[in-house]
Amino acid sequence: MSPKKTMMINATDPEEIRVATLIDGVLFDYDVEFLHNEKIKGNLYKARVVRVDTSLQAAFVHFGGQKNGFLPLGELPRELSGDGRRARIQDVLQRDQEILVQAVREELGSKGAMMTGQVSLAGRYLVITPGNPVNGISRKIEATEERRHFKQLIDTLEIPEDIGVIVRTASLGVTKEDFQRDLEYLLDTYKEVLNRYKHRHGVGLVWQEDDVVTRTLRDTFTADVEEVQIDDEDTFRAAQSFFKRTMPQHLEVLKHYSGKKPLFSRHQLEEQIDRVYGRKVGLPSGGALVLDQTEALVAIDVNSGKTSGDGVEDMAFKTNMEAAEEVARQLRLRDLAGLIAIDFIDMKRESHIRSVQDKLVDCLKADKARMEVGKINRFGVLVMTRQRIRPSLQHVNHESCPTCAGTGKVKTIEAMALSVVRKLHGILAKGGIGEIRVKLAPAIAAAVLNEKRSDLTLMEEESDARILIQADWSMSYGEMSAEIERAEEAPVEKPAPKPHREKGAPEDETVVLGGDSPISFEKALGLHGDGPKDAKKEAFKYDRRDLQRAALDERERLRALFESAKPEDEDAEDGAEETGDEPKGDGTKRKRRRRRRKGGADRGEAATSSSSSDEPRAAEAEPMPEPPKATADLVASLLTPSPRPRIGAAPRTAEPAVAETPKQKRTPRAKVSSVPEPSAMPTPAPEPPSEPVALVKKKATPKAKASAKEPVKKEKAEKSAEAAPKPKPTRPKKAKAE
Repeated sequence: MSPKKTMMINATDPEEIRVATLIDGVLFDYDVEFLHNEKIKGNLYKARVVRVDTSLQAAFVHFGGQKNGFLPLGELPRELSGDGRRARIQDVLQRDQEILVQAVREELGSKGAMMTGQVSLAGRYLVITPGNPVNGISRKIEATEERRHFKQLIDTLEIPEDIGVIVRTASLGVTKEDFQRDLEYLLDTYKEVLNRYKHRHGVGLVWQEDDVVTRTLRDTFTADVEEVQIDDEDTFRAAQSFFKRTMPQHLEVLKHYSGKKPLFSRHQLEEQIDRVYGRKVGLPSGGALVLDQTEALVAIDVNSGKTSGDGVEDMAFKTNMEAAEEVARQLRLRDLAGLIAIDFIDMKRESHIRSVQDKLVDCLKADKARMEVGKINRFGVLVMTRQRIRPSLQHVNHESCPTCAGTGKVKTIEAMALSVVRKLHGILAKGGIGEIRVKLAPAIAAAVLNEKRSDLTLMEEESDARILIQADWSMSYGEMSAEIERAEEAPVEKPAPKPHREKGAPEDETVVLGGDSPISFEKALGLHGDGPKDAKKEAFKYDRRDLQRAALDERERLRALFESAKPEDEDAEDGAEETGDEPKGDGTKRKRRRRRRKGGADRGEAATSSSSSDEPRAAEAEPMPEPPKATADLVASLLTPSPRPRIGAAPRTAEPAVAETPKQKRTPRAKVSSVPEPSAMPTPAPEPPSEPVALVKKKATPKAKASAKEPVKKEKAEKSAEAAPKPKPTRPKKAKAE
C-alpha cells in the first residue's frame, strides 16, 4: 500500500502563510513566508552598475534592496560576455550601466543577494531561458526512455530561436497539449517583462515571483498528492485559477477547509513544527540528534541512547540508521545548506558503515537541492554539501538571544556578581568620581549586595565615592548600566549648624551693645590683635545671649552707670558715699536701678544705638594715634579725671533747652581706676565746653555740694583739658569732697 500524501495550506493570518506536506501524517516538507520578510529569489530587477571590481572579476549592482547585489562574470548574459571564458568584466560593464538581473540567492547576514544576468522563467512543466537557446531535461529524470521521450516532445514544440527550454521533474505523464499551453504562458510572461523593463525609469522591481502558495503548488505538487486543503477562501480561489490554467485534470484535488478547529491543530502539525525549531531531535531507539548551525557550517552530532541489541556494535548500527533518515528530513525541513558535518557513532564493521551511507543517500534523493555526499571516515564523520534553496527557518523567524548573544550559555550568578565588582574597580581606578549608580537585574543585584557587601564598602572608603546598587526589572540577565557622577559635579552639602557655645568660651568676650549686632570692645576701638584691621575683612561675631542680661553684666564689670537722662561716673558716686556729703541708702540705689532698667533704657535707646553704630566706624576709619610724649601738659591731663567712654552710647542730639541752667560743677581730683585701660587707647574728643548740651530729665537727681576752687587750679584744669584728647561729650561729673 502506497503512503498517503497530502498538502495543507494555512493562510488565515494575513501576515503569514504556511504550507506543509505530510506523508502518512508525518511532516515531510514545510515552508513559511512572512509579508514583512518577503523573499526576493526569482524576482527580476532593473539594476545599475555601482562598481566594477577587477580583482574579483565581478560587479556590484544597485537593484533597490538594502545591500548591493553581487554579479560575477560567469552570470552575465551571453550576448554581453560571449562564452564567458576570455572576456574581462571591465571590458563588458561600465559604471552606471543598466542591466536586467534576477535574484538567485537571498540576502544573508552581511552578504548581499546573489544576482545573475541569465534570466529564467519557471512554469509548471517547463522552464524557459531567454538568451540561451539550449534545450535540456532535469537531472532528476534518470530513466533513459523517459529522457528520450521528452527530447522528442520538445522538438515538436514551437520555440523561438533565442529561447531555450528545460523539462521539469513534474512533467512525468504530461501530454503535448500541456507542454504547449505552459510554453505559451511563459512566452507571454517574458514579453511582459521586457515591456516593463523598457518603460521603467530608474532601478527597481520589474517582475515578482509567484506567492508561496502558487510557488508551492507549481514546484511540489505531484500526481500522487491525494488532497490539497486550504483554509482561506481567497487563497482557495487563487489556487483554483492556477490549476485551471496549468493542470485542470487535477482540479478536484483542491478542497476548502471550513472547520471550527484550526487546520494545523486538527492534524497535530503544530507540535511537529515546534520540534523543527529545537536544537535536539529525538530518535525512536532513545538516541538524539544535536544540531548547531553557523553561517556556512552545520554540525550534527549523533548521540546514543539506551543499549539495545546484542552489543555495542548493534546498538550503534541501529542508532546510526535512524539518524541517517532523520538527518535527511531535518536538512529538508530546516533548509540547512553549506558544509554539513555529521558525527555518527563509531562502528567497526565495514558492512554497517556502507549501509549507513547508502541509507543517507537514498533519503536525500527526495530533496530538490543539489548535494555532494562524502563517505564516513575512520573518525566516524561524514562531510557533505547542500545547495540553499530558501533561507533557513531560523533566519526567517528567529533572532539571537539578547541574554546569551546566541551562544546558548550564560554565566552563573556568582560569576556575574564578581564581574560587576571588577567593572566597578576599573571605573573607580580612573579617579575623580563622586557617585556611581549601577542598575542590574534583580537576581544579580541581590547577589552583589549580599555577597560583595564588604568589597563595596572597601571600595567606597578607598576611592571616597558612593556606590548605589539598584534592581531594575527592565534589565536583562547579565546586563549592567552604570551612571557616573564626577566629584566636582556632586551637589554641595549644607554646612552643619554650629554647636551651642558655652559661657566662658574663647568667643565669649566683652561686647558693645547697640546697632544691628553686638561687637567686642576692642573691635569697636580698632585695637583687636596687632593693629587696626580693615572693616571689610573683619568678621563680626554675633553674641546671641539675652541683650538685657549682657548689658547688666557689662555694667557691673566695667562699673559704668547708665542713667535715664545723663551718664554718671561710678567713682563720683563712691566718693560721695565715702565723704558722706550726700548719704544714700539702699532704697535710693534700688530706685536708681529700677529707673535705669525702665525709663532710662527707653529714653537712652536712640542715643545708645547711634553711638554704637558711629563710634566703631570712626575708630576703624582713623589710623592708630602715636603714643603721646611725656610732657608737663600730659601729666596734668592724666591727673585730671576724664570721663570714661560709655559702652554702646553716642552723643545725644540737642534737645530744647530748659529754663534752668545747670550749676557749675567743681573739677574733682583724679582718681586711679581699678580697671586698667590700654595706654594706647584713643579717647573721643569732647565738644568745646563753650557749647554745653542741655539734657532733659524726668526726675531730678540729688545735687552734690559744690566747693570753691582757686583760680589757679581752674586755669591748670583748663590747660590740661585742652592738651588731653577730647573726651566724649558728657555732663560734668559730681565733685568729690576733699
